Amino acid sequence: MARKLPPLNALRAFEVAARSENFTHAAKILNVSQGAISRHIAQLEAFLGLRLFVRNQRDVKLTTQGEQYAQAIAEAFDRIELATQVSRREKQYRVVRIRLFPTVAMKWLVKRLARFHALHPSINVQVTIANDLVDVSAGEVDFTIQIPAIPKPGVRYDTLFPIELLPVCSPAEFNKHPPVHDPRELLDRTLLQSMKRPHDWRSWFDAANVTPGSFREGLSFGNSSLAYQAAIDGLGVAMAHLELIQDDLNAGRLLAIHPLVVRTADSYHLVGRETEAGRPEIAAFRDWLLSETRTQK
Repeated sequence: MARKLPPLNALRAFEVAARSENFTHAAKILNVSQGAISRHIAQLEAFLGLRLFVRNQRDVKLTTQGEQYAQAIAEAFDRIELATQVSRREKQYRVVRIRLFPTVAMKWLVKRLARFHALHPSINVQVTIANDLVDVSAGEVDFTIQIPAIPKPGVRYDTLFPIELLPVCSPAEFNKHPPVHDPRELLDRTLLQSMKRPHDWRSWFDAANVTPGSFREGLSFGNSSLAYQAAIDGLGVAMAHLELIQDDLNAGRLLAIHPLVVRTADSYHLVGRETEAGRPEIAAFRDWLLSETRTQK
C-alpha cells in the first residue's frame, strides 16, 4: 500500500522555514526563490487541511499546530540524516587499502586481484607502493605485505609464503655459457642484486658451501623487480625469491641457472591491525589472500 505522504519538497521547505520562521532565510538555504517557499508551504497546508503559519506583512509565525508538526517533521528528518550518515560510513568502509613494496605488488599481488574482484565486486582495493617498511598501526592503510622485524602489539601477522632463494638468468644468458654444475662457477658471472636484499647472494653461497672472498663486481638495483628485469634482459644472474618469479619461470623468461633452492628463515606476512579484523571487507580480503597461498602450495 502506498504511503499517504505530502510532497517531500514541501516538507523540506516547511522544515527549514519552521526553524527560522522566515521564508526569505529558508529560500537562501535551499537556493530557491521566496515565492517557491510560499508555494510549497501553501501546498502542504492544503494537503493537511490546516494552517501552519500565521502570515503578517512583515513576518510569519508558526501556529500551535504548526509547532507540533514542525517538531515531528524535524525528528523524522533527523532520523533520515542519521540513517544516511551510517549508510555512507558503511559504504566508505567497503575500501581495503594496502601499501607494499613494488616487487611484491607487481610480481605477486596485482595478478591475483582479478580473482578477488570477481568474488567481491563491491569492495574497492586500493594498492599503493612503499619504499620503506609500512606501519599499519598509524591507520593510513589497512594492510601491508612484508617481512616483519619486531612484532608490534595490536598488529596481526599472517604468514603468506617463505622466502626461497634461486639464482636465475635469461635463456640467452643461460645458453651463452657452459652449464653451471659447481656453485663456485657463479663467482665469475655478473651477479645482480637488490639493494633492499644485499645479503641474499651470500646466504645462497653459504648454503652451497661456497665461501667467496669477494664477489665479482656486478649490478645493484633499488628493488628486486628491477634486478629481475635486468636478468630477463640478459645483464647477468639475479638472486630471486622463488615465489615472486614463478610466472617468469613458467613463461620461460627466466631459467634457474643452478637447481639449488635455499629456504631462508624469513617469510612474507600479511600485516594488519587487530582492531580492524572484524570489518567484513577486511576479513574478506584476508581470508581470500590466505586461501590464495594455500591453493598454490
